[in-house]
Amino acid sequence: MNRVKKCTNNDLFKPLSRFDLGKPCQRLSLRMIRLLYFLVLAVGWSGCAPAATDRAIAFYYWQTTFRLSAGEVRYLDSLHCHTLYVKFLDVGRSSETGEIRPFSQLNVADTTGLTGRQIVPTVFLTNEVFKNISAEKTDWLAQKTATSVATIAGRCPTGSIAPLYQFDCDWTPSTQAAFFSFLQKIRFYLPKNSQLSATIRLHQYKFPDQTGVPPVERGMLMLYNTGDLDDPAEINSIFQPAAARRYLVGAPSRYPLPLDVALPVFSWTLVFRDDEFWKIIPDAHPTDWADTSRFEPLGPGRFRLRRGTFVGGHYLRPDDRLRVEAISPALLREAAQLANQTNLAQEATVAFFHLDATTVARYPGSLLDSVGRILGRKNER
Repeated sequence: MNRVKKCTNNDLFKPLSRFDLGKPCQRLSLRMIRLLYFLVLAVGWSGCAPAATDRAIAFYYWQTTFRLSAGEVRYLDSLHCHTLYVKFLDVGRSSETGEIRPFSQLNVADTTGLTGRQIVPTVFLTNEVFKNISAEKTDWLAQKTATSVATIAGRCPTGSIAPLYQFDCDWTPSTQAAFFSFLQKIRFYLPKNSQLSATIRLHQYKFPDQTGVPPVERGMLMLYNTGDLDDPAEINSIFQPAAARRYLVGAPSRYPLPLDVALPVFSWTLVFRDDEFWKIIPDAHPTDWADTSRFEPLGPGRFRLRRGTFVGGHYLRPDDRLRVEAISPALLREAAQLANQTNLAQEATVAFFHLDATTVARYPGSLLDSVGRILGRKNER
């Protein structure tokens, strides 16, 4: 009886010309050999390529009354969104007295839809708050802010408040020390083991040695508002790829804080009066821009008022000029691609600014999911 030779690992590495296709252990066709070769090659390449990382999706909630609609809940669920950065306070200085005070506080009207989600309490503070502020006033502000945040948090469901608090301020060299001192002081008034996050503008990202790095655990890189809002000739002040790119060129390869990133999904109408910027009207997209008896077209998204009229609930005068700015899907994807060139944390969250009915209607969940996937392709620097 003829014995069948047992195959060994060494047999698989013999040159093809030495294979005797008539023997049972060596009945590998040329096609199979090629298939095995390319399979091994593919596995090798996949092992060398950087692995994609899933980015957690979050939203900013910037309205003064918290109430998620059924449509917004479905929208969040479709994107597996478990985190909302909710503005609790809007702090500034009175234009009349110069006193520091909250201009808005969150009214928690309905917590339906928070099941399975967490809120990151977020406080917006204008840069003017920290101009010429004393150490005693800074401590007073930290204590008052923490107390107000705790009061609002107490109206939310138990367990819905994340152990992270975000502070949004576009500080400058003249206010850096005061803002950073505020961050250090407020720790003493927040719940134990709380972590802090601060927003980081692109100029602060590029020049950390000049602007300083806030004393917090995380930063939120704000990849929008890159243009000149005050300039009547600006094309789109919300996001200008060329302007954003200039901040990335020459930026340090590593930012000192773990960074999340915020991308824009909002629109507004800017009003210029007597050739000077006058007002922002959020999400103003009247359906009657085509009414040339009121709006004289001056170019894409640009109009002059022929007569007085209401826009977004605001009365505007004849000769006021309007610039309508929005983020198209193409611009949003380009913002994500640029964000992928920054030094984001490995576990970075991508937060979209901001959630409302208009966002749900204009930005399909599939679009935002695709943007998250772009950011999931971690850029190795």
